[in-house]
Amino acid sequence: MPLRLDIKKKLTSRSERVKSVDLHPTEPWVLTGLYNGSVMLWDYDKQQLVKSFEVSTLPVRNARFIARKQWIVASSDDLQLRVFNYNTMDKVTAFDAHTDYIRYLEVHPVLPIVLSCADDMTVKMWDWDKNWLCTQVFEGHGHYVMMAKFNPKDTNTFATASLDRTVRVWGLGSSHPHFTLEGHERGVNCIDYYPGGDKPYLISGSDDKTVKVWDYQTKTIVHTLDGHTHNLSDVLYHPRLPLIISACEDGAVRMWHSTTYRAETTLNYGMERAWCLAGLEGSNKLAIGYDEGSVILRLGHDTPVVSM
Repeated sequence: MPLRLDIKKKLTSRSERVKSVDLHPTEPWVLTGLYNGSVMLWDYDKQQLVKSFEVSTLPVRNARFIARKQWIVASSDDLQLRVFNYNTMDKVTAFDAHTDYIRYLEVHPVLPIVLSCADDMTVKMWDWDKNWLCTQVFEGHGHYVMMAKFNPKDTNTFATASLDRTVRVWGLGSSHPHFTLEGHERGVNCIDYYPGGDKPYLISGSDDKTVKVWDYQTKTIVHTLDGHTHNLSDVLYHPRLPLIISACEDGAVRMWHSTTYRAETTLNYGMERAWCLAGLEGSNKLAIGYDEGSVILRLGHDTPVVSM
């Protein structure tokens, strides 16, 4: 039986090329980081732009909510990290972070830290309670580091994807990786951890046009998903639905069943290359960033959000 996916569009926003999307955990907001150096904050319920501001004259490759501080953290190609209060738009801080382009920012779910990964082949850990001090540098990749993701089941560990064709798994206490996953034939652009408690899995997407499912305990490939015709730019385990979602430079966003690995559906909104995906724990929303803007979808039926 195929999954009954009732896909409804919540918002389509035309913009410059979108390099990152992030969904706010409590507000109906999507944050987009743009190649033109701007950041946009949209309300997808009201379908209106809340705020837009220029971070840099150079591309913003990543912008993330730090909701517990009411902050946005953004990285741009001037090699800086900048932090803004999203209510007042005041700049909290700005500092030089890497010696080459910053590809991705990952905010820890509990600790006051952000990981940044860059073309200088390092991952750095920044502690905002210590005035954004760099408290650790993680070294070991042999090429650009494209993404880092914390393991939701053990948030003291994280995985990284690199153009050296590997995925590496690290602990916060050591500057060297615990182990390396090898199997892709070209660079690895993106990774995500399986959110459930029953399987020690992570997924990776590569320039070899495949998505691989890994068991990070046995360090083996469980399955390879074929079907994309170009480089993979982002992969996502949906937080609520049994779906693996993959975004590709051919413009297609594919959905696969996360247990049977059957191809469920392919989305293409004609907005050129798909660059980035975002889901949200406990939600059926999906954000997709493209060359020509972003789309927010609702997958399946809405469930009421409990307010305490």
